[in-house]
Amino acid sequence: MSKNLPRILTVCLTIIVLLSSCRKKEFDEFYGRPETLADPIYQQLQVKGNFSKFLECVDKAGYKETLSAAGSWTVFAPTDEAFAIYLKDNNLSEINADLASAIVRYSMTYDGEKIERLSDNLTARGFVKNAGFRRRTVYYDFVYDGTDNNGKPIKVIAANRNGSYLPTDFNNKNLPYFLAPFMSFTGIGAVDYNYFYPSSEFTGKNVGPARITQEDIVAENGVIHIIDRVLTPPQSIDQYIGAKSQYSAFKSLLDKYVTYNLNADISRRYQVLTGKTDNVYAKNYSALLGFSPNNENYLKDDANDAQIGMYTLFAPTDAAVEAYAKVLLKYYAKSRLQPGDYKAQLSELYALRPDIIRDFVNSHFYRTAVWPGKFNSVNSFLGEVTKLNPGNVVDKQFLSNGLFYGVNEAQNANSFATVYGKVNLDPTFYIMKQAMDVLGYTIPIKTASLKYVIVPIPDATLVSLGFSYDPFFPSAPIRGDLTILRRLLQTHIIPLGDRAVPNFATGSGILEASNGEYIKYDKGFIFSAGTQDLAAASDKTIKIDSIVNAVNGADVYATRVLAYTSLPVSKHIERYALTTTDPYYSFFQYLKNNVTLYNATSGAIQGITDGSFYSIFIPTNTAIQAAVTAGLLPKLANGSPNYTPTDASDISKVSKFIQYHIIKNSVASDGQKTGSFETLLKDESGDAAKVTVTTNTTNSLILRDVTNTSVNVLLGAADRSNVLSNRTVIHQINSYLKYQF
Repeated sequence: MSKNLPRILTVCLTIIVLLSSCRKKEFDEFYGRPETLADPIYQQLQVKGNFSKFLECVDKAGYKETLSAAGSWTVFAPTDEAFAIYLKDNNLSEINADLASAIVRYSMTYDGEKIERLSDNLTARGFVKNAGFRRRTVYYDFVYDGTDNNGKPIKVIAANRNGSYLPTDFNNKNLPYFLAPFMSFTGIGAVDYNYFYPSSEFTGKNVGPARITQEDIVAENGVIHIIDRVLTPPQSIDQYIGAKSQYSAFKSLLDKYVTYNLNADISRRYQVLTGKTDNVYAKNYSALLGFSPNNENYLKDDANDAQIGMYTLFAPTDAAVEAYAKVLLKYYAKSRLQPGDYKAQLSELYALRPDIIRDFVNSHFYRTAVWPGKFNSVNSFLGEVTKLNPGNVVDKQFLSNGLFYGVNEAQNANSFATVYGKVNLDPTFYIMKQAMDVLGYTIPIKTASLKYVIVPIPDATLVSLGFSYDPFFPSAPIRGDLTILRRLLQTHIIPLGDRAVPNFATGSGILEASNGEYIKYDKGFIFSAGTQDLAAASDKTIKIDSIVNAVNGADVYATRVLAYTSLPVSKHIERYALTTTDPYYSFFQYLKNNVTLYNATSGAIQGITDGSFYSIFIPTNTAIQAAVTAGLLPKLANGSPNYTPTDASDISKVSKFIQYHIIKNSVASDGQKTGSFETLLKDESGDAAKVTVTTNTTNSLILRDVTNTSVNVLLGAADRSNVLSNRTVIHQINSYLKYQF
């Protein structure tokens, strides 16, 4: 046994070695690096031999190991020729470690992508074709030296969200590229590209100002694209505007929306990295702004939405802000503006009316890329297209988080240029402005494409009527009866549709207010149903003090309020029915004696409901007699009208006749409403009989009844038509309307 033991052990060891060798071979074949696998990014660039300067930067930046190891990167690598151009253009003999780090980190984007994928937006639901033009780079700014709102030196880090800061987000800058699929998808082209990069040739394969000269070099740890220029991280909008003195006035307004908030997480990280004891403050812009100018991210509706979106800022120069300050300060400046004093006055205005400054600033903010060829097709944060054009641009920059246009004019925002703007800016009408905002009347009247006339109501008038504004009640800041206030305000807001502003000074006419009630104007005076109720002749009309035109209409200033009436409609009929020769006499006699329709105590007419709108067409006394003769109304033995019938069928005739002369809509001779309208008269099935308005102009109003007979509204100076009543307009007609049941 002892002599055979060594032989046995030798055989066993040989078998074990053979088995181990087989296992290792199988392991290497399965897990080993395939011979066909491309080298990593660093090694490939090293072999190519034309990237020594870029690789020097990689070494200085400490990214050699990263680009030599596993991972997934897209690297835009500049050639040595590109570095030679860069060094010459920037008067540099070498590149220090900080600059090297910026160049390398800005050239690296996350996820290795071939060029065919770069135009696709990677979302949580997959790729969206052709929508992308940016990728998140490795580069981000960290803590920098700044000052707080009081000018005290502090350590600052930029916000990475709109209105806030998130410590887990590095606020990486994004690299833009301009590839043919995206350009075609977006409808932009070489002109848009060269607007920002005039010295670069557009090829449809551009990265910032560079061209991709060789694409899709696949590496073990990503993809390389060769470019002909060195790229460095652009400034953010916040960084750029802060460094340019020509925008100091606009920046001073932006600064009013900045807060510096101590961030414990970043403070600890900074202290560990630097060994210093300084605290770090996040520079946050208010969420009231369209976006945070220092936020490198986009809206974050999706993790990668910065691939498809960026911001735009139109920044007015100091001269442009000074010129527009005259608009903003018209009602606030203590004295005539002098050169150099506008900044202080705008600051004072911010303290008094922060909403004015907020709207002014936000009118220049766009939450999307406004390409040069699309100036007038993209809405600002306030929902308006810019009123500026490329000719106003004196400075254009493609920055890291947005497009920047320095402009020689300020945006004439709808908040100030429309009929709403006059009420908005003038403190005399502050309660009305706040009430319109709170009650939801603002958006239409400050839309430039919608034409209005506004009759502003002074604060003193509203206070005398029991209304006030109290910001200490944020849920209900308007104090007073809101039902009454709504009706009052709506009467002073008059939509024009496609009509021009009326000639209030020398013309006359009737206008429908936004609530369906009507007002009238006549040679420098305006009036409403409520003013016509007043006893004194001098009070029945209101003198127009002045008229100020706006981009969407006019503001008509008057001495008193356009009151509405609380009287029942019958009282306005009765006003012109007191004697036998009055125009409404015969009609009213039939009405007031009809117990079915008329309540003698209240004056209410059955079927006319509070809050609804009506028109009443009253035949002349001669026409009433014609209806009597035709048998549509009861008559006496001598053929004259029987105003007090006792027979049920005669009473019914009167009811039907009157009901058929009242339609369920307010119609006036303003050229606006035509068509078929229901009357108060209904058949046994409950279907309403109808009257058609066939013609409606400012000097002609024609009706047609169900017998196809036309009737004219009498619009002469002596006739009683377009009479204003309680949500009702009363007209005199030359004949009667005939129904058929």
